[in-house]
Amino acid sequence: MARLDSKLTCPADHYAARRRRLAVNLQRPLLILAGRARSRNYPANTYPFRAGSSYLYFGGTPIEGAAWLVEPGSDGRNGCTLFRPPGGFDDTVWMGEPIPDDAIANAAGIPKGAVVDTSIVQSKTGRRPVVAVIPPCLESVQWMASLRISPAGPDELRPIIDLRLRKDEHELAAMRHAAATSVQAHLAGMLATAPGRRESDVAAAMEGVVKQNEHDLSFTPIVTVRGEVLHSSGGANELRTGQLLLADAGTEERGGYASDITRTYPVGGVFNPIQRQIYDIVLRAQRAAIGACVPGRRYRDVHDLAGRVVCEGLVDAGLLRGNVADLAGRFAHTLFFTHGVGHLIGLDVHDMEDFGDLAGYATGRTRRPEFGNKFLRLDRDLEPGMTVTIEPGIYLVPALWQQHELVGPFADVVNRPAIERLLETGFGGIRIEDTVHVRDAGPTGPEVLTAALPTDADVVADIVRRA
Repeated sequence: MARLDSKLTCPADHYAARRRRLAVNLQRPLLILAGRARSRNYPANTYPFRAGSSYLYFGGTPIEGAAWLVEPGSDGRNGCTLFRPPGGFDDTVWMGEPIPDDAIANAAGIPKGAVVDTSIVQSKTGRRPVVAVIPPCLESVQWMASLRISPAGPDELRPIIDLRLRKDEHELAAMRHAAATSVQAHLAGMLATAPGRRESDVAAAMEGVVKQNEHDLSFTPIVTVRGEVLHSSGGANELRTGQLLLADAGTEERGGYASDITRTYPVGGVFNPIQRQIYDIVLRAQRAAIGACVPGRRYRDVHDLAGRVVCEGLVDAGLLRGNVADLAGRFAHTLFFTHGVGHLIGLDVHDMEDFGDLAGYATGRTRRPEFGNKFLRLDRDLEPGMTVTIEPGIYLVPALWQQHELVGPFADVVNRPAIERLLETGFGGIRIEDTVHVRDAGPTGPEVLTAALPTDADVVADIVRRA
């Protein structure tokens, strides 16, 4: 029998309470789908199944094709139905014994009779104005289309967002567990970063630790000497002494909660002077931004604070010139710090990214238009219980410096010869990222869930030298 308890993060009464709080804000019945595994090349050859995050949040056992139905005014138990696909003998032969309905019901905090067959979804929804939270899964989209059930709109999604924004102690415990595995994986990666090896060797060392801990990757790891390519997966490049290897990787524990860490390692265990200077700029920006993750602080202000620290450091490094406040006000740092300072994290490495800016941006706030700034995924006032990443970086993107519309407005403050010399070395990029829990205001400040992995340049270099 499947180990149901290992898949659920919270006690049953917590799930019931979440559904009750959701139901208070519903005007029409809401289906929340688990989705199905995506096919690789033919229907039976699939990627591993990962249930939809909102489905998991409200207590759904990870079952392909399952769905919650939450009625307006439900008390979290009555008025909640969990549909699961019927299983036949052939399924048992291939997949093993199904999880019994009473175990599903007990874990979710609903009566046993509320676990029913998906074949009756239509009769349960009828001609009522039901809407659905549909994961990005073709089968689920087609299923809802066949039932003429529309995707949920902002009125249904906002209550889910409001609940999921703040993590309770059960969720934080899961995230700490994921973080601990990520730290182990990155340490293994540092110890595999030796000249003559390949990016894929480092990635394999990290992924091995993840599997040993019975966790999953929370996203496809970025392990590359081309750190300026923000989402480069790397792989075949051989590591050479003097290069920088950027490793961005996180894990997801069995309940679905994620961690996210980036470190930049010096291949051979030694930073050259300019690498070290820029590394320390990024680290100062990260530490300043983490310290600013306190209740009431606007996350966009945290992003801008990191940008000011980057400007100050780039002036000291001779790559920018001018008054730091003026440079930051003009967003000169976006030529180097080309993305947002971080994002929500929780039951997804980019928590609720499937809801778009409805989740990331508070009502009335929109993305700024400037290059770099427009990639900021979060603009909310921070609250206790929120979990975010803080990940500033400095990159030298060769193609960017050929874009006159981006670079031209800053010709008066950019030391172009110094930039060109650095580009000729193949500098790449440096990013430092941790997962942060915003705590109640007090002397302890924010909790860095991934703090066990060193960020100090000397300590990182020393670990890599052991490779």
